[in-house]
Amino acid sequence: MIKKSLYPKTKRITDGESNIIITEKLDGSNIGFFKLKDELVIATRNNIFNLEEADGLAKDFLYKGMSEWLKLNGQHLKESLNEGSGFFGEWMGMGKIKYTELDKKVYMFAKANINEKLDIYNLYYDVYLLKYPFVDAVIPEYINIVPVVENVKKYPTINQLDEIYLKYAGNKDDYVEGFVVQYKNQVSKYVRMKNGKLQKHKENS
Repeated sequence: MIKKSLYPKTKRITDGESNIIITEKLDGSNIGFFKLKDELVIATRNNIFNLEEADGLAKDFLYKGMSEWLKLNGQHLKESLNEGSGFFGEWMGMGKIKYTELDKKVYMFAKANINEKLDIYNLYYDVYLLKYPFVDAVIPEYINIVPVVENVKKYPTINQLDEIYLKYAGNKDDYVEGFVVQYKNQVSKYVRMKNGKLQKHKENS
């Protein structure tokens, strides 16, 4: 196992930038899966290990439910990924929000490639590209993509996101933590739920 964080920190949205895909920000834990040298590489927030190592790791290094999930799906996931390819997503079930409408443990939000030094490149956030790390561009049934909220032609202001949030959250049974705005292969987050409580979005927190 290696002590390392693969996924970069996501900046917060500010009022004035401009455009495209709004997805729901899920209250999960960052997870990455990649195929390298015919091994399944797993990246949690701060650690990287392979499928074989995962079987012997203490629970402190694994997310809740991960050991069982990997036993069921790990080998198939390795066979489903193209060599040198993989994705980042949210591991569900450890946050403050308890979802009833989402039935997968993993929801993808980015695709990428990995090299032998365990460096990430070709990182793309476009949800419509997320099928391509997989053989024949087929996403396994035990994985899904983060929910798409809306496609917009101009980059939304915070006031506009407030309006979209009220409408979107009002149509759901589950709480909505916020949104992620994808634009020119960059992402910014708009956060409304913090520690299980609704609040106004803060640009610099």
